[in-house]
Amino acid sequence: MKDVSVKAKAKMGKLPTRDLYDKLISDTSLENKKELLNHKYPFLKNVNTKKEMEAGFFNNFYTELRSIDFFLGGIESQFFKNYFSIYEIYLIQKVIQSIVHHRLEKNILNLLHDPFSKNLHIKIDMDLKDFIESLSASRYYRTLLPFVNENMDEDALIFLSSNALMKFYYRDLLKLSKEFKGKEKSWIRELLGEQINLANFEMVFRLKKFFNLNNNEIFNYLIEGGRGYNAKRLKELANIPLDDFLDRLNQSKYKGIFDRAEFSHIKIKERMAKLYMSEIRKQRSDILYVISVMSLIRIHYESLVGILEIDETLSMSDRYDLIIGR
Repeated sequence: MKDVSVKAKAKMGKLPTRDLYDKLISDTSLENKKELLNHKYPFLKNVNTKKEMEAGFFNNFYTELRSIDFFLGGIESQFFKNYFSIYEIYLIQKVIQSIVHHRLEKNILNLLHDPFSKNLHIKIDMDLKDFIESLSASRYYRTLLPFVNENMDEDALIFLSSNALMKFYYRDLLKLSKEFKGKEKSWIRELLGEQINLANFEMVFRLKKFFNLNNNEIFNYLIEGGRGYNAKRLKELANIPLDDFLDRLNQSKYKGIFDRAEFSHIKIKERMAKLYMSEIRKQRSDILYVISVMSLIRIHYESLVGILEIDETLSMSDRYDLIIGR
């Protein structure tokens, strides 16, 4: 195990214990929850509101990412950076949404306080063209450039630009994975393939359930590179009715993901958490180990933030359903 994996292993101590989860779940007092979290996570000591605690967790996650990358080099460092660039992409999506919906002035402070904003130029008077042009030196520019002069519905522009960024994200990682050797390359593509599958399943489910699109349109929004799902199988999923799609998933290892639509995003993250835990136990690749540790920390941080919103209106069963990766 390399030094970087030893460093990452030490960070596993940041994961909440089952006892902490039980105490947070059973207590509906926000003040008591904050006290429990302050004891476990000293970096939350001077925060008071839920919003501040959420920012505290996210800022700590960013700091921990930087500390891990310090021990990486070469292709491992590049892959690590690009893997977690998903949070930079999420921020770009938020900026585009704020601009298109004319809420940039209202949201700009939150956007600028995001630690992943360091390489972005966000100004209060920007329009969409200004923002995309500000990315001209970035790897996202070519993906977003076609949307500069697009005359389309606001929601369609937001959706299509977000979809284009997600396709770019996975294409980039799949391309980088080719620079690894032997079995490690296969293991990396295996993890990415599972992530792509889950992203595609969620896309198919949402488009078929909430939108009136033809099958060819649905297929165009799906991402290539999924594990065991080539273009032919993706077209099959896009072409079948929603009930048949769900039946097919429920006969596979992806059973139950969409049984309750309101919890589907949690079920997807739970599946990713299991994949990350599997990589941590196997310890077969240093880059997969450190990515899995940091991703698991982020998943649990999100769970802890979600628990702050739990009150007595939720049953104990539903409260535990909100915990990802438990």
